[in-house]
Amino acid sequence: MDESMQEYRILLADNPAKAEKQLYKLAKKGDLQALSALNEYYEKCVTEAKTPKEALKIRQKALKAAMLGAAQNSPYWLIWVGEMYRYGVGTEKNEKKAFSYYEKAAALGDVDGLVKVGRAYMNGIGVPEDYEKSLCFFEKAAEQDQPEAMILIAYQYENGKGVKIDYEKALEWLARAQRSCRLWLEGELSEKDRNYYESLLKDVDHQKNHCESAACMELIGREDCPMEQRQQAFSRLSELAQETGDLRAQVSMGILYEEGTFVGQDERKALEYYLLAANNGSTGAMNNIGNFFLHGKGVEKDYDKAFAWYQKATELSGNAAAECSLGMCYQYGYGTKIDYEKARAFYEASAKQGQGLAYYRIGLLYEQGLGVAKDIRIAKQYFGEALDRGYREAALKL
Repeated sequence: MDESMQEYRILLADNPAKAEKQLYKLAKKGDLQALSALNEYYEKCVTEAKTPKEALKIRQKALKAAMLGAAQNSPYWLIWVGEMYRYGVGTEKNEKKAFSYYEKAAALGDVDGLVKVGRAYMNGIGVPEDYEKSLCFFEKAAEQDQPEAMILIAYQYENGKGVKIDYEKALEWLARAQRSCRLWLEGELSEKDRNYYESLLKDVDHQKNHCESAACMELIGREDCPMEQRQQAFSRLSELAQETGDLRAQVSMGILYEEGTFVGQDERKALEYYLLAANNGSTGAMNNIGNFFLHGKGVEKDYDKAFAWYQKATELSGNAAAECSLGMCYQYGYGTKIDYEKARAFYEASAKQGQGLAYYRIGLLYEQGLGVAKDIRIAKQYFGEALDRGYREAALKL
């Protein structure tokens, strides 16, 4: 097999135009090694293309060639074609077509195809989002000792996607994924595959800490549990926050100290934990820090710093709470000039993500005629939406 590939590469190097036609004919007859060599050649040509138009033509040829492998029901090429349709490589983006190719690979029992279909159902790629179906496909892939599928199953249990939240089961699946990765790494692997399993191991470590932090926080909040267990959970949460640098643990510790429901309220400690999490990239923590500066909690009140933290969180990830906070800054002039149009724009961006408070604040703009024509009817519609999304104070406006 390797000899054939080497032979085809030499042909392409000596006479690319002639070899391209020969390899295409061989691929059409079912020679998948010829197809692999041809695809390798096309990828090289794309990197050497002088214009986007030239690169597009090469990608179109690559797709046409890959379709030959897919027509032979090769799971590898079925998935390859699916990826090209999903991301619009050499063709227009078409997630439905992408899914159809993933589905064909999965129907052949291909483990990568099963994972692709599971991810499609999880993220609504070419099909409606369906967590129960995604779990089913991940479980089938896990039966073939696929650690990525095990990690995704753990994610569903950790976040209650298609199942009830169950941190114990999530941790069990992560332990299985860890064992599986290590077994794969004990064998002979290509550099690409070795990097893949090593990357998965890192993901497992990260997710285990994340999941354990959530489990600790849940246990701390259960007043029916013995205090000794809750204190042990708090100690472990503290370790995860300080020693492993887990984001969720750091934010959770900040919340506990800010609210003072389990430990003595300490706003300075809360801020310290939020800063740790913010330095690790938590936009939720950034929003909380902004709130501390806005209200003078644990620090001197500073509207400029509050605005800067809200802005950073919004720019990094479009955090819904931070967008709402930034809208409030523009509405009331906290750390910036009053600008009702910008306020409404940020509220609307936050509302699109389901933030009840954002709906309420848009309602206030219509109620008071700030940057929009005063309209009590529209205001009440927004107040109603806010209430539906859990913002109880909106009931006072209805």
